[in-house]
Parts: sequence; C-alpha cells; structure tokens
Amino acid sequence: MNRLIDTLICTDKANKVLAESYAKALYVDLCEIDLSNELSSKAFAKFFSDKTSKDCILLMDEEGLHLQMLHPAVFKIQVNFVSSQMEYRRTKGGGSNQLIAKSVGIKPNFFPVVIDATAGLGKDAFVLASLGCNVTMAERNSCVRLLLEDGLRRANEVAKKNPELKIIMERLNLVSGDAKELFQSQLIESAEVIYLDPMFPHPEKRVLVKKDMQMLQFLVGEDEDSKCLLDSALSTKVGRVVVKRSRKVNAIASKQASYVLKGKRNRYDIYLNHPNS
Repeated sequence: MNRLIDTLICTDKANKVLAESYAKALYVDLCEIDLSNELSSKAFAKFFSDKTSKDCILLMDEEGLHLQMLHPAVFKIQVNFVSSQMEYRRTKGGGSNQLIAKSVGIKPNFFPVVIDATAGLGKDAFVLASLGCNVTMAERNSCVRLLLEDGLRRANEVAKKNPELKIIMERLNLVSGDAKELFQSQLIESAEVIYLDPMFPHPEKRVLVKKDMQMLQFLVGEDEDSKCLLDSALSTKVGRVVVKRSRKVNAIASKQASYVLKGKRNRYDIYLNHPNS
C-alpha cells in the first residue's frame, strides 16, 4: 500500500460505486463531496487539505480518476488514451519511423507481441498498440495501476463508437502484479519483446520535465532495482529486451547492449537474446 495517499475523494455521484471499489482496492478512505463551484488553486488546496494530511489525493470526478497534487503546487494527472495529445501522437507521431517502433523491431507486416513491464501511465504501450503490437502492461505501483485501469475503462467506452480506437484498445491488456511475476507467467511464452522504462534521475534540473512525470516520480520514486529487473528480463527466453533511458543517463546493465538508438532526449538500449531477434 502506498501511504503517500490515504484518501480518495469522490465529487461525482454517478461514479460513487466505482470510487468505492477503487478506495477498497487501495485500502484508502473514501470521502464524498459536493463540489458544485469552481475553486481557485489556493482555495482548492485548502478545501481538500482539510480531508487529508498528505500532499496528494485520488480524485474521482465526472471525467474519471485523477491523481491530484495539493502541495507544493495544485495540479492533477490522469491516464487519458483519448486526449488530443495522444491523438496527435497517434496520427502525427511518425508511425513506424519512430524510434520506439524501431526499438521493438516493428517491420512491414511484423508487429511483435510486447510486454511493457513498467507501464507507468501507459503512453508508450498505447503508441505501440496503435502501431499494431499486442501489448501486455504490468505496473507494480498499485495507485498508478488503478489510474491505468480507469484510463482503459474510459477509453473502452469511447471505443464503442469508434471502430479504429476499438481495434487499438483490443491490443492492450493490463495485468495485476509486478514484472517479475509476469516473467514467470504463461504470458511470457508468447512474448517477443520485453519493454522496460524504469524511473531514472534526470541529469539536468528540469522545469522541462512534464508535470505528469514529476508526479509519477513522486509516487514511485526511482527504480533502484532496475538492474535486477533487467537481469530478470534477460534471463527469460524472450528474444529482445528494450530499455528506454534518458540520452545522458548511463546504461543499467554490466552487459553491453547489442545496439543503441538515440533520439534528442531519450535513447533505447536493445539487448538481443537470440541472433535473429
């Protein structure tokens, strides 16, 4: 249980039952509030600070589940696969010419089955699914996993009236548990790529780091066991393991990557367990 959060606040009666199930799953308190008026950031923080001693809460409103930061700044994040940002990335992001596509080995008429073992907010998984890959997501942080679950729920509702989105959503699967459990499950037998994007320290002070990534790092911290995670991935029979890193951050394994793809901000370290992967 992540004690950085102890309260889920529901401001939308239509989502009350769902909020109750989420609070129960995380073992946090549920508080129902009628928030009919818009509040300034300062008033918003004060209003909700009376309900918790923590710096952030989970907030269920008419738009779904959010992670709401109260201190030191007021902002919220949400997994939203149908946002304008994700739509732009899907349609204008470069298709199979993107580095992420090349890193997992997408080719004409070949779309590998991918395990995204550190799914986070699911953006990379959605991009891979939109390119044609079937992607199984694992996320060990229970709060982040719940945000993913709610994002999938809302996107699937939209997909009922959007055939193109429906095809993409059918390629995404979220499992409970963490990556190491997934590596020992039957799902690993059909996987062709393991994709890892562990949290890492940013080499420069970044106002540049997006707020959703700031908050994600606040929640999950740095993945201090990233080397063990990579070693576990490399010990499987999966032919290709991809590690996403900041361009300036050192590799996490003593084993040298088979090759590296570099972009402006990030790079992909590719480890081939088998010559033809």
